[in-house]
Amino acid sequence: MDLDEILITFKNCNGETNKSFKNHLLDLSKTPDDYKNSFIVSNANNYILSDIEKLLSKAILNICAVDHLLKVGYFNWGFVSSYYASYFSIQALNRLQINFNTWINNHSVRCTVENYSNQDIRICIANSSNTHKSEFNLFFQNISQLQANNVDRFWNMGLNSFIDGDEAFLRNEINYSISESYYYELQSNFDLSKFNKIINDNKKSPFEKEEIINDPINYARKHLKLSTSRIRVICYILNYIANGNSEYQSYFRRNMTRRINSIKGKYPNLSTWMLELLSIWLQFEAIEHDYLQ
Repeated sequence: MDLDEILITFKNCNGETNKSFKNHLLDLSKTPDDYKNSFIVSNANNYILSDIEKLLSKAILNICAVDHLLKVGYFNWGFVSSYYASYFSIQALNRLQINFNTWINNHSVRCTVENYSNQDIRICIANSSNTHKSEFNLFFQNISQLQANNVDRFWNMGLNSFIDGDEAFLRNEINYSISESYYYELQSNFDLSKFNKIINDNKKSPFEKEEIINDPINYARKHLKLSTSRIRVICYILNYIANGNSEYQSYFRRNMTRRINSIKGKYPNLSTWMLELLSIWLQFEAIEHDYLQ
């Protein structure tokens, strides 16, 4: 869907509910045959909008964690955290398109838009059980119409793939393989001088400065550009919805203010470049658009 269709999809939603979309489905008490044959759920988009807000917070917390990890020398775990920031963002962006997977009763369940103006969603058993890979595949299917909006360079970066390979595959390689190529921080041939030079690289904005040390590949710092940019995409779309939905706008303003105040108060050592970007993105911005008049 394009931005205007997303706005219509979440009309009359305010994001203020503690109930998740998954729990809403569970409360419907549908049978396994219902999921196998598929069924329609209506007027449940507010649960999804609330889930998106929570996923955004999870993504933000993970990029803040990455920033800390990379500055104190946990390079490989920094990549894993950056991957999860990206994954939570992908989940949020797929929900904004109403084309996503969730997990119900030990099954991956596919949720797709049936009629966005009526807020009808089709629910059925998903074809794939690989939730991470499937979610990324859905993301790249979903973004074609959004790529036409040339919002800024962060938007363009966030809607692209990782330049150094498949994110889900690389996360598995780094996190699960037993190899000298990963988790090398304690290896005898990885001297303190190079370790400190990588830390110095990591203290600088990945959007402004290239790495001085290229061996080993600084996957985490490179990926942090992508995971941070995807947060920009979510914030822009939510801000777009808030521009056309006064009820949600009130919640959006309060929640974004709460987030940035929490970040400033709880993470005083966050890098300046990251805090500056989040301070810009986590606020309401009026948008001039014919549809929004």
